[in-house]
Amino acid sequence: MKQHLRSICMVLAFLVGGLLHAELAPLAAWLPVGITLMLCITFIGLDTKQLKPTWMHLVLLVVLQLMGLGFWYAAVLAGHPVLAESLYYCAAAPVASAAPVIVNLLRGNTAFITTAMVLSQAMFGIVTPFVLPFVVDAPGLGYIDFLLVVLYQIMVALGAPALISFLLRVCYPPCKQWAPKLRDYSLAIWIINLTIVSAAGTHRLLLMNYSFYDIWPVALGALTICAIGFIGGYWLGYPRLKRECSQALGQKNTILTLYIAGQPYATPLAYIGPAFYVFFHNVANAIQLSLALREQKKAGIDK
Repeated sequence: MKQHLRSICMVLAFLVGGLLHAELAPLAAWLPVGITLMLCITFIGLDTKQLKPTWMHLVLLVVLQLMGLGFWYAAVLAGHPVLAESLYYCAAAPVASAAPVIVNLLRGNTAFITTAMVLSQAMFGIVTPFVLPFVVDAPGLGYIDFLLVVLYQIMVALGAPALISFLLRVCYPPCKQWAPKLRDYSLAIWIINLTIVSAAGTHRLLLMNYSFYDIWPVALGALTICAIGFIGGYWLGYPRLKRECSQALGQKNTILTLYIAGQPYATPLAYIGPAFYVFFHNVANAIQLSLALREQKKAGIDK
């Protein structure tokens, strides 16, 4: 039921953000606050005893980075730098904080996907400031200046919630019990964040006057990466970790990448890729959950 509610809210968030883009776009300055609150709720409830890195986690981290750089480089060679930038945002994004919830519904290994989520967030925070200056064409910004700007933004988005959560867990250990009670609030914050990024993206696009012919290759690229992530992850983890690896490579922290892609130095058209990815990976989640439910019913009948 909650997955259906999430999907409905996602559609409403895009509609409201698109229709009220002029009024809501200025709220984009508050996105770091929303991201921090969401990740704080996630990190506070983490059971650190579950975090057990394996060789497969290393493989997933390498694949995530290779996907980001590989798709970017292929598009650059083809002469499409803006498409390349958008593909990088989609492919290199870390595992979504909602992935453990989906894996739990799929009756998979939540400890494995939780570890993958935490490690991928850390990897994204370390690698992105060094890579993004090569990916984005930002005239007037030297490599070091660009690196420091991105590093600051990553630290605000990822470092702040990690530090706040750590201090809370140390100073007040019972706070670990807050996470289950705050999940509904986390969903509400996610909806608000999505509405704001939708508004900001729509506003930027309308100002730039992009046509359908400019947008469709970016949307198709996002769909391709989504399909490769979910299907490739399934086969990479087959048979024991097929659903976990599918989620790790397919379900992305799109709010974080939309925050990065929405910065003044980023190309406005490239923002469209991760925006479409939000829709595509939620559709993929719905399909996975439907197939898993069918398997579970079949197993019950067989018994």
